[in-house]
Order: sequence, then C-alpha cells, then structure tokens
Amino acid sequence: MNLSLRWATLAVPATILMLTSCQRVPGSHPDVEPVADGVFLYRSGDQRSLFMVTGDGVIVTDPINADVAKSYREAISAITDEPVRYVVYSHYHWDRVAGGQIFQAEGAEIIAQEKCVERFEVNPNDAVATPDISFSDYYEVSLGDKALDLYYFGPSHGDCLTVFLARPANLVQIVELVNPPRATFPADPNVPYVKPHNLDKFFASVEALVAENGVEQIVASSVTTLIDEQGAEQISPALGPASIIHDQAMFWDAVYSEVAKARAEGNVGIDSFVRLKGIDLTKFEPYDNYEPENLPIIMRRFVGFYDMGR
Repeated sequence: MNLSLRWATLAVPATILMLTSCQRVPGSHPDVEPVADGVFLYRSGDQRSLFMVTGDGVIVTDPINADVAKSYREAISAITDEPVRYVVYSHYHWDRVAGGQIFQAEGAEIIAQEKCVERFEVNPNDAVATPDISFSDYYEVSLGDKALDLYYFGPSHGDCLTVFLARPANLVQIVELVNPPRATFPADPNVPYVKPHNLDKFFASVEALVAENGVEQIVASSVTTLIDEQGAEQISPALGPASIIHDQAMFWDAVYSEVAKARAEGNVGIDSFVRLKGIDLTKFEPYDNYEPENLPIIMRRFVGFYDMGR
C-alpha cells in the first residue's frame, strides 16, 4: 500500500466500516456475531473469541475465563448441537485462555503453540487447562468442511502469539495486535508484552501470508466504542479490511525509525525516554487513539531493545 492509500484507509469513517460487520441472525444468540458461513465471534465484555461450526463439530478459540467459558458454551449450544472438538489458544496470557476445562470435560482437545506450553509449565495456573496438542510453526485444525490454520511467526505480543486463518472463509485474526476498524495506538502505552526484536519480522510474515492467500478481511478480537457521524455510540465492527494489517505495521515501523533517529541525535534521556520535541508527530497523527504524550512511553520499550536487546 502506498502512502496516500494508507492515509485513505485510516480516514474511512467508522459508520462505513461498520457496514462490513455481519448482522446478527435473529433467534441465534445476542452475544454471537456471525462473520461468514459457519464462522462466528462470541462477544463478552471487551473481548471477542472466534469459533467455527464445521458439520463434524466445533472449533473454539480463547475461552477467556471459567465464567465466560460457561456462557460461551451456552451460546454455542444456541447455534448448534455439534460437540466442541477442539479449543485453540491464541497465546499464553491468562486473561485470554483460562477456563478451557468446561470444553475439555466434554472431550475437546486443547491446542497451543509449543512456547505457550513452555510458559504454562514454568508459570502454571490451575485456571488454565493444560494443552493436549502443541505445534511449532504451523498446524491445521481440520474438521468437517472447514479448517483453522495456525501460524507462528515468532515473538510479537508475548512469546507465542498464533495467527488464525479460517478457511474456506479466508478470514485472518491477530489477537491483541490488529483490530478493526483501523490501525491504532496500543491500548497500554507501556507495551509490556510487545517484542521489538521480532515485531517487524512478524508483521512482514503476516503480510506475506495475507498476500499469498488473497485474504481481504480481518476478524476482530476485541470490542471498542465508536462514535458515529450522528454522535451515537456504536460497538466496533466484527470485520475490517485486511489492509489495516499493513497500516498497523507502518505504525510500528514509524516507532522503530523515530527511536533510531532519536538515539543517533542524542535525543534520548538518561531515563531512556525519547524527548517528545524531537519526534516527527506527523507519522502518528492519523492513527486512532492518537495521544502524542504516550509516544515516549511506547518508545522507551524500543530504546530498551536497542540498548540492551530486551
């Protein structure tokens, strides 16, 4: 995407992007959003978890916690009487993957990337069900007439974030890092889980995956509140254009470049904060949740990478 097109994508009004989200099916379940044939999102609070009804069973992702998982299971039962066969963890953070025992008890197998399993072993939590299956770089969860492809491109948001590609719907989900309707500043400017040493490579790999498979839409993993053109509150859409993956990558590219420039020009304090006056703010102004005072906090994480490799 060239620069002018990137600006255009970022400037699309929220009300237009809202039209890309699918309407609920009457009588299904109020917390379930259908996004494609047999592909759904379960919404709880500010979280969205992907699940797929395949004809031979259900593939579930990210149970969130025990209470949510119970409601999640009830919502699935309102959609289908097929059993849950697999539960897939997107990464290792407890606030996203706890509560899988309810699915495991009915015979579902839990799948996670191998570095997630390592994390659970060194930092166990009884609320997180132990995975039955682990994988390294790629795993296909195939069931009925559908599949959920799992890709690991190295550390990004934590050590083991897995990119989901739902087929044949050809929808990608990148939990925590990319969320419709547009590229954005991170919710937590401290970005404690971001891994600068591989983040650029991660996004390059995701963009290659999207291009190779002709992916046109990305699925949300969270819910935010948007204000439409009439001033009314709306929830953020379940789907957005895949181009925002590139837009989000460009945000992090700008962080890398501004930190490198600040270090070269001696514009980093002894406390590792980049001085705001030396940052080219025009690179960041188009992004949602733009708050220039957060940039030195975000960049401090990257200064630590350049200085100490952390």
